[in-house]
Formats: sequence, C-alpha cells, structure tokens
Amino acid sequence: MGWNSAHRIFDPVAKALIETGADDDTKRKVLGDLIGELQEGDWDTGDESLEDFLDDPAIVSAFADHNVHLHDKSCCARELGVGPREVLLLMRHEDTSEQQMAAAVDAYAHHLAERLRAHSAEDKLPTTEVVAWCANIIDPHPGQSRSW
Repeated sequence: MGWNSAHRIFDPVAKALIETGADDDTKRKVLGDLIGELQEGDWDTGDESLEDFLDDPAIVSAFADHNVHLHDKSCCARELGVGPREVLLLMRHEDTSEQQMAAAVDAYAHHLAERLRAHSAEDKLPTTEVVAWCANIIDPHPGQSRSW
C-alpha cells in the first residue's frame, strides 16, 4: 500500500531551501536524501511534488536521481546539465506531442547555430575545412555507434 501524503513533508522542506537561497548542490543532496527516505516509507506520489517544482533544475535532478519522473518524461529536459541534444533523446516517448518535439528540434538547431557563429568568427579556413569543422561541431564524436 502506498503513501500519498508525503508531499506534506517534502514540499515545505523544498520551499524552505528555495526561500533561503540554498545552492543547487545543497538542494539536490538534501532533497535527494529526503526523497530516498520517503520512498523507503512507501511514498508513491512523488511525481505530484515533482510537478510543483519543475522550475528548479536541482530539485528535478534530485527526483531523477531516485527514478521519479513525469509519465511523459518532460521533466528530464529540466534537469541540471541537460543540453539540447539530450533533451531530444529524452523526449522519445509516446506522450510527447509533435509541438513539443518541434520546439526541441528548433532549440537544438539554434544551439548548433550559436556554437557555429561563436567559433566561425575566430577562424579563417578554406571551404573544405569549414565543412569539416561544422560537421565536428554538430557531431563531436564521429564514428561512435548510436543507439538511435
């Protein structure tokens, strides 16, 4: 039998950490430990608290560390250190809408264009070298097998 009222313990602690300006590492550690203990007590509605803190990547990461995700995995894109490419890979889920995927693809294309613009001003290369350089920005690990 699950415990669905643990949010009354978790939510005030998370809010207090936010209000006092705790850094990301502190929030992730403290809340991660709390999530683990609450799960030991059979907390089975952690995803409901997760929804309330989607705007804080450290808290989203604390939940992810304990395998708590939203049903559509849309929370994963908000974790600490998740880049645009990872967002696309994490969104491969049947509940991800076409609009969400389009937005993620656009964000990734923008990310790549920004990387290219930032580096292109530094180098004056022949066209063939520019093409190779662009390919390395887009795929920094050529020849690496892909699972997709």
